[in-house]
Formats: sequence, C-alpha cells, structure tokens
Amino acid sequence: MNVSWIDRSQKTLEQLKELREKRDLDRLDLVKGMRFSFGSLGQSLSGWMQWVNSPEIMSQFNQQELQEMSDTIIDMVIKFVEHDRDITDIGMKKGLGKQREEDPHRFVI
Repeated sequence: MNVSWIDRSQKTLEQLKELREKRDLDRLDLVKGMRFSFGSLGQSLSGWMQWVNSPEIMSQFNQQELQEMSDTIIDMVIKFVEHDRDITDIGMKKGLGKQREEDPHRFVI
C-alpha cells in the first residue's frame, strides 16, 4: 500500500469531518464544501477503478474480503444514487429541468 495515499486520505477525512461539523457556513462555503467532497470522491473512485481493473491487485483478496468490499460499495452507491434522484427531483420542481429542455446546449450546474 502507498503510505502517502493513506496519509493524504487521512487528511482529507479530517477536512471532510470539519466541514460537516461547521454550521455557520454561507451558501458559497457550502458549495465549496460540496466541490471538495466530490473532488475527494473522484480521487478515491479513480484509485478504486485502478484496483478493480487490475487482476494482480484483486487476486490478493480472498472471497470474503471481496464480498465485504462489494457489499459495502453497493450499499454506498445505492444510497448515493437515491440521494441523487431525490435532489434531481427537487431541482426539476424548481424548474432546472425546464431550463435545460428549453436550451439543450445550456449546461445547468
């Protein structure tokens, strides 16, 4: 394992926990926190994709370890996709989907 990755991950976790605990953030700070969170998630997903695409790495885990990884990841993804669906529904009710339909070249963030 790459120790520097573990150290960086630990620092990222500490920053994420600090962000979650702060309650006096304005809207821009909240958006910046989400951007940081998604950036962190993207880095982690990139690493996971490297691992799962490498038979040499994945062959080092036994069946039970792989089952535990798979179950945990599936549970997290289900929760994330459910949240994504719910927030998208809220956005649609606010008219964000209508804006996108009116101008298909406009990208709404």
